[in-house]
Amino acid sequence: MNHRFLWAAALAWVAALCAILLLFRFVGETAWPVVLLLYWPRAIWLAPGLALLPFALRRGRRALLVPLAAGTLLWMFPVMGFVVPFPRGGSGSPTLRILSYNTTHTVDGPEVLRAMVMEEKPDLVLFQWTSHLADEALSGPWFKGWTVRRSFQFTIASRYPIASLGPIGIPSGSGPPCAHAVVETPLGALDVYAIRPLSAREEIGAGRGWGIRQRLRIFLSELRSGKLEQLGVFREGQVRSIAEAVARAQHPVVIAGDTNLPDGSLFLERYFGKFGDAFEQAGWAFGYTHPAKLPWLRLDRVLLGPELEAVSFDVLGHHASAHRAIVAEIRSAAAGR
Repeated sequence: MNHRFLWAAALAWVAALCAILLLFRFVGETAWPVVLLLYWPRAIWLAPGLALLPFALRRGRRALLVPLAAGTLLWMFPVMGFVVPFPRGGSGSPTLRILSYNTTHTVDGPEVLRAMVMEEKPDLVLFQWTSHLADEALSGPWFKGWTVRRSFQFTIASRYPIASLGPIGIPSGSGPPCAHAVVETPLGALDVYAIRPLSAREEIGAGRGWGIRQRLRIFLSELRSGKLEQLGVFREGQVRSIAEAVARAQHPVVIAGDTNLPDGSLFLERYFGKFGDAFEQAGWAFGYTHPAKLPWLRLDRVLLGPELEAVSFDVLGHHASAHRAIVAEIRSAAAGR
């Protein structure tokens, strides 16, 4: 194959990755084609580099490995979101262990949820898209002394007192997108926000049970009618309403749950960019949580105000829900200095 063509193809691949990142950063969810890119499996974007690799390994063409290496680094880190482990030493200071899980209407059932919580031994449990079955799951001798409260689609359970709990944000068909609790913990009083804003599922034509033809037909219909644009505006309004409530917090902030915002999301950066990401602070690899069977998106997060930091972060194995549960252990940021 022509040497110049190979170089042009390699540079075009690198340029395309850069263009995608710029679209994420400056356009994001404000345009439906970028929404599709945000939620599309990103592993396929390595394919051009892999296709060019055999040619680059031939004698006389190994300089081609330079742009291929640059493209691979772009793909691995800013595009795919790979995080390198960063060990944090123990300080003996108090910590708080948080379990967050979008239960998809508690599809696992009370016994499985109860077993999960007992195995992970959290201090604070935040269930999203939950039901009355979560109250049953968080009952029994192991939970003696716990406080269990529910607000619309959210269930919050704590070893420590929950001083208040209430819904916030612009509601959708599934109710308010956030529940705000003030929790008294060994780290002091915390403003805890369990969140699940509206998904982009309808914008990308990914409704459950729809065939490909039906998805395409509905997608094109909603594109022509302007509904897709309206959905994007509404989703941003929900996220903004949560951010405005968080800005009024009186204590250190924990935001946890199904953000429905993947890596690279403009909404995520615009409204929550100042918060620390527990996975980036204490996790490693990709941290993907959705879809649960073969995840390629990191939608479930624990975000922390500047007074707090994560010391560990784990994504749990697959259960019945469409999401995987996450567990983060946090402490006062002053303890790590």
